Amino acid sequence: MIKKTVKYITLIITGTVILALITIIITGGGFGASNSTIINNGNVLIFAHRGVAAYNVENSTESFNMAVKFGFNAIETDVSCTKDGKLVIFHDKSSRRLLNINKDIAKLNWSEIENKNLQYKGIDTKNKVLSLEQYLEQINDSIITYLDIKEFSKQIADSLLTIIGKYNNSKKIIIADSDIKYLAYLKIKNPEIKVALEGFNKGKEWLFYIIPKKFKPDYYSSYIYEVDENHMSFLSANNLLDRKIVYGVNHENISKAYNMGLPNIIYDYDSITCNFENIKRLLIKNKHH
Repeated sequence: MIKKTVKYITLIITGTVILALITIIITGGGFGASNSTIINNGNVLIFAHRGVAAYNVENSTESFNMAVKFGFNAIETDVSCTKDGKLVIFHDKSSRRLLNINKDIAKLNWSEIENKNLQYKGIDTKNKVLSLEQYLEQINDSIITYLDIKEFSKQIADSLLTIIGKYNNSKKIIIADSDIKYLAYLKIKNPEIKVALEGFNKGKEWLFYIIPKKFKPDYYSSYIYEVDENHMSFLSANNLLDRKIVYGVNHENISKAYNMGLPNIIYDYDSITCNFENIKRLLIKNKHH
């Protein structure tokens, strides 16, 4: 009797899982390539990583303004969530390095940090922590923004959708995370949202084939050292080169990005970097060859 009961329960669970998978596939439009458009429309994207942080504190008004001044057409920045649910522009889990507070950002309320000065190399600056709303209000409408979500949840996803929907530059935003289910949730709620799947490294190409069409990311991100010849061949064969974004690019390996044919980079600008216009010319030249 017990064996029959276990067998019956197993059949029910298996059937439920299969039904759920079929539902996901049907809702997602089946398998195959996505027909979604991309923001850059075939043009190279050069993101300033956390703004230009060579001379100013990262993820600050000054670092973003300098990125625009230097000619960057895109900015990568980070979104964290405070204890009371405020989405803020902040990278680290701990607030120690940037705010000199020995607590995680997720354990602090917005009221505890909104008037605190961000620190650069241990010294207070005139910059404050920006909320996501403040960032979107002040950023140039022509700039494409890559929002790296540090911790995802349904609450954070809903907050993102609400906040981004309020601003005219919402169509110039890419929401990035490594959790495909939350990216799919965003696509279901707003099909116009552009998302990037982080951690799409060499060896993970199979993921592309099992994600239903409507849930497929618009972009695929990884560090440059997670890209090899086989990965490049896969991207080229599936028309994904324009949708690939790589982290970890600086003055030392920009030539590698150029030689590999990677058109979209998140660039770490530093005090000895090569001239930005040269970076742009290199990648644009590569794009058209």
